[in-house]
Amino acid sequence: MMKKTLSAVVALCILTGCGGSSKAPTSKGSTASTESFTGDYYNMINTGRGTNSENFYLEFSNTKDLVTIGSGLQILSTSHYSTSSYYLAEGRQLNNNDLSQLLKRDGANVKKEDKQYNYTLQVEHGNTLDGVKDPIMVDNLTEQDYYKKSGTKYELSGLSFAIIIDPRTEDNKKIDKKMSDATIKSFSNTAIKKLYEYIQKKKKSLKDIPCLITIYQANDNEKSEINGNYIYQAYCSDGKVGGMSRVVHENVTFTSSRAKALDPTTYADFSTIKDVVKKSSTEAAGLVGEAQYINKTIQSMKITAHFNIKTYTELLYITSVLADHIGNKFTSDFTVKCLVYSQDKLMAVIIKNKGESAHTTIIEQ
Repeated sequence: MMKKTLSAVVALCILTGCGGSSKAPTSKGSTASTESFTGDYYNMINTGRGTNSENFYLEFSNTKDLVTIGSGLQILSTSHYSTSSYYLAEGRQLNNNDLSQLLKRDGANVKKEDKQYNYTLQVEHGNTLDGVKDPIMVDNLTEQDYYKKSGTKYELSGLSFAIIIDPRTEDNKKIDKKMSDATIKSFSNTAIKKLYEYIQKKKKSLKDIPCLITIYQANDNEKSEINGNYIYQAYCSDGKVGGMSRVVHENVTFTSSRAKALDPTTYADFSTIKDVVKKSSTEAAGLVGEAQYINKTIQSMKITAHFNIKTYTELLYITSVLADHIGNKFTSDFTVKCLVYSQDKLMAVIIKNKGESAHTTIIEQ
């Protein structure tokens, strides 16, 4: 999906023209080499910290959703904003007032006639969804900005949003019964239309900027340690809301029954690697993989390896066995990151980027 290696420039810049002008915001500034980065990423520009970053961090810093939301949105964005010609920056186009307008939900106080909340993404007062009266549906909203370089400036050329839903009762408590897929689909379609309408009517400087609007369903951390997932997306441009399409976004543990059913080839490859490493280790050895799939295609895998290593030589041997098999045994070509621990201490890191060989760094020298 993400085709271009992050190896060019990071521009340190200040946004200009973000007021009521119809001209797209631009930025310019000095550049810095980032050739030390490896992997498939966008080139970056630094426009400063995102408007909602502090609230976003406070809410998701203790969950896996913090990274999954951002990485998944970038992957989905590559279908519309090429990594070879666009630069990624923190989302800064929606300010705190915009976020208040879009996310505000104050129970029975949010009524249709209250003009302050005409654009809220939340359910209109008085409605009941799957037996829940006046539910709080939208938990948060995050944004990514995509720029194109024009001379010495960077021009805002694309926006991506994730509407994060986490249905709760009117008094912000967990809902006992999961809402139906049909209800979530209908709500998601309406929320996408509302957000694009807000941008078109209230953010004149962004009116002509294409928008990818996605729906992310947050994980219930009380029930599962697995990340949440993207479920819908729509690409909106020229004042028109694109058709909403389903996103099949899964985070799968290896070697679980779901991994075997979804991707039997990678399941078999992982099982082979796990067996070889166990046989090569003098003591107990364990491997756990977490892979991200979008539309049933594996995007990346993180492997956590735990060994009982007693000597430096043993560390080198077992790590080299693991690295060799990560580099050679997976049938599909995807990015693999492996953390090697001994007695809960990080000892080595193995990284295999898509299309490349595996590389190992020993942390303890």
